[in-house]
Amino acid sequence: MSDEEVMMEFEPEEAPLPDQRVLGMYGDINEESTPEFLASLLHYHHTREGPPDEEDIIPILPVDFYIATGGGNVAEMFAIYDMMRMVREDCPIHTFGIGKVMSAGVLLLAAGTKGERRIGRHCRLMLHRVLTGESGSLHNIQASVKEAEIMEHMMFEALVEETNLTMKQVKKIVAKNLDAYFSAEEAVEMGIADIIV
Repeated sequence: MSDEEVMMEFEPEEAPLPDQRVLGMYGDINEESTPEFLASLLHYHHTREGPPDEEDIIPILPVDFYIATGGGNVAEMFAIYDMMRMVREDCPIHTFGIGKVMSAGVLLLAAGTKGERRIGRHCRLMLHRVLTGESGSLHNIQASVKEAEIMEHMMFEALVEETNLTMKQVKKIVAKNLDAYFSAEEAVEMGIADIIV
C-alpha cells in the first residue's frame, strides 16, 4: 500500500455541512431583486426539512432572512410580504435587520416569525409615507395618487398587524410628511423586532 493510500485511508470523514437556508435583501426592493428572492424562498419552503435526529424526528429548518435596504417599490414589498406570510405558517422565518432598514424594508423585518426577529444594535430604521413618481397627464397623476393612498393604507394595516403599533400611532409617525428614523431599541419597543444583537 502506497503512502498516499495510507493517508487517504486514515483521513477523517467529513461531516455534512448544515443546510444553509439564508436569504438576503440588500439594496433596493424592486422588480429585479424580488423574483430571485421569491424563487429562493419557495425553494426553501418546499425543502424545509432537515436530517432526522436520534429519535427520528425530522425538524423543520428555519429560513434566515437578512435585510439591509433603503426601501423600494411597495408592490414588490407586498409580493415578498404575502409570500412570507404563507411560508411562515409552517416554516419559521428568522429576520435580521442590519445596517439600515428603511421604508418597505421595515414591514419585511416585522413580518418574520414572532420572537425570531433580530436587529443589529447599530441598525437604523426609517418610515415615511408612500411616494409617487407619476408624471404625464392630470388623469394619470390623479390615478397614481389614488393608488398610492390605497397602497399606503394597506401598508399601515400590515404594520399594525405585525407590530405593537396602532393605526393612530403609525399615522402619527408619518403625519409630518418627513422621514422618521428609529433606533434598534425603538424598533423593539414598537414590536418591529424582538431581539437586539
